[in-house]
Amino acid sequence: MSSNDHERRREPRFPASGRVQILFEDPLPVTVEAELVDTSSRGFRISHQSNQLVPGLEVRLKRGGATRRARVMWTQILEGRQLSGCMLL
Repeated sequence: MSSNDHERRREPRFPASGRVQILFEDPLPVTVEAELVDTSSRGFRISHQSNQLVPGLEVRLKRGGATRRARVMWTQILEGRQLSGCMLL
């Protein structure tokens, strides 16, 4: 990561782990299994294998008994896995 990438972040990220589900409708209900990578006060980053998580998509993050609304802000492929950054709504 370059120093410019770090400077664009508004909030510090904190390492996180654990399985989560990403839920959305397209138009039928879809569930994507993902791994939490890190979190911040405004969002989170996940690793997954879905081509359906595209920028602008509104989703629900389900972890344990809690569900939070979020929007996919970006997705990139890194080492054969897809990473997505999401902003909490």
